[in-house]
Amino acid sequence: MIKKIAFATAVLSMFSVPAFASFGTAASNGNVLQEGSTSSSIINTGQPHTYQLDLDQATTVRIASSHLPGAHSMLPMSAQLIDAQGNTVKEVRSSGGDFEIREALQAGQYRLVVSGSSAPGGDGWDAHRYSLHVAFQ
Repeated sequence: MIKKIAFATAVLSMFSVPAFASFGTAASNGNVLQEGSTSSSIINTGQPHTYQLDLDQATTVRIASSHLPGAHSMLPMSAQLIDAQGNTVKEVRSSGGDFEIREALQAGQYRLVVSGSSAPGGDGWDAHRYSLHVAFQ
């Protein structure tokens, strides 16, 4: 009987952990930004996403958000680029859901905090999904 309970718990945990991870809350979303695109994430009010950006040398960084192709969003979003000392380097807002940061940065560690306000339609609505596109120049 104990073996059956342990087996059922193990099987159940395999399926429940990925479901929680896909929402990307601030506590579980420690993504490192690299050149290219991130996978899409769901954003909701009160659940900002935090990304780490580590630069070995001074460079101009471009970070832009976008929604799924064909999804038109009215989801207000904002992003703050913060240096290692906690200073806000750049802050952008967008009422249409997409934002862009283009900033010349010194070598060091930075955080990008992305926030959004929930729109009608619930968590499954495509307007809550976004991706980030990162380029170094």
